[in-house]
Amino acid sequence: MRRNEASPRPRRRLLLTVSGASVVLAITAGAVVWTGRHGQESRASADERVHVTTAVVERADLSDTLTLGGTLGHGRSRVVRSGKDGLVTWLPRIGAEVTRGGQLFRVNDNPVPLLYGSTPLYRTLRDEGTVGRDVKVLVDNLRKLGYDFGEQPEVGSWVRPRPAATPTSDGAGAEGETASADAASGKSGQDAAPSARPTAADSAGAGSPAASPAPVQVRRGEGVLTAGVIAALKRWQSRTGAAATGELGPGDAIVLSGAVRVGGLLAEPGDAAGGDLLSVTSTVRQVTVPLKADATGSVRRGNKVTVTLPDNSTVRGHVTALSSDAQSADQNAGGEPQLTVTVGLDDPDAGPVRDADSGSVRVGFTSAAKKDVLVVPVGALLALSEGGYALQRPGGRLLPVETGLFAKGRVEVSGPEISEGLRVVTAS
Repeated sequence: MRRNEASPRPRRRLLLTVSGASVVLAITAGAVVWTGRHGQESRASADERVHVTTAVVERADLSDTLTLGGTLGHGRSRVVRSGKDGLVTWLPRIGAEVTRGGQLFRVNDNPVPLLYGSTPLYRTLRDEGTVGRDVKVLVDNLRKLGYDFGEQPEVGSWVRPRPAATPTSDGAGAEGETASADAASGKSGQDAAPSARPTAADSAGAGSPAASPAPVQVRRGEGVLTAGVIAALKRWQSRTGAAATGELGPGDAIVLSGAVRVGGLLAEPGDAAGGDLLSVTSTVRQVTVPLKADATGSVRRGNKVTVTLPDNSTVRGHVTALSSDAQSADQNAGGEPQLTVTVGLDDPDAGPVRDADSGSVRVGFTSAAKKDVLVVPVGALLALSEGGYALQRPGGRLLPVETGLFAKGRVEVSGPEISEGLRVVTAS
């Protein structure tokens, strides 16, 4: 007997009705949806198009990754300027590494050293009792370089600035002699900077020329220029070949966040020192990734990443910085704004990293992750006409589910009847 071609084959029939709810079956966002309101011919046609198999509900870790191209090198470069008038008399070679206290260049044959910190030198530090974050930079670096200058006044204490005396003809003023004498006698910075809270009498006559400067309270993150610090600064200056003035001003030292590698020279000996002199980068190999400014929602400082090197080996890393100023990728061409993501390698000295040439790499960012959740193929989801999703058992029964993270063709599911090992229908 000839079979009616328009009739559906019962063993492949997908139209289901449970408690009066029709199932809508089609391919939408990876989920299977089928409308059951057409005739026999429509169902037969849909049946021919969708191949139905089964899958098992599994328990697994689920993560969604964003893979972007990056560059392996030494990170973003920054330009160094001198901040002093004069002529450049020496510059380092490209590739040279400069650490704390080392000279970055010379102006009028005076060395300009590197100090570590976050606050640049914006004024001349000369007066005993000067308080500020720039003083803290000097204090911290002198201590790290091995110079002893006594104790610093405690946070909350009060100090009174003492302007340096006018230098005598031999270049040493009374204030400088006092500082040297204090250092020689072993007086601490606390001795040189009184910490008593000021009284009303302290500020009397503050407006007169002969009045002493008003006392200043030391806040957290600030340092105090004590007689001991001034004496230590002189010793350091003498050791580096600079004039031992006991003063440090803008351009006398360059403050950067840490050790640097010279990436390029922007001037030559004999050039005026007022312009750009050289560009520097970090000394540690890292990866930089350009990222659209509107796509940073899934990238955060500290995020773990996987870096695929040019030889296809992989190393682990983490996001160390995300530039805060969006700049156009190509201003002249009207390009979209971009940010720069800096990725630090967990083991920058690992063999694959050392052997890799600077160049293009692939960086995988984990934008979302769930651990130990129930997952099924996205094709196992059935979108119901009344809203929501369900999974279909091989016998035709529907099990309502809540969906979670979608990633790599799988989806997180949960529900009162959903358990590990449950077999469900899926479209391949």
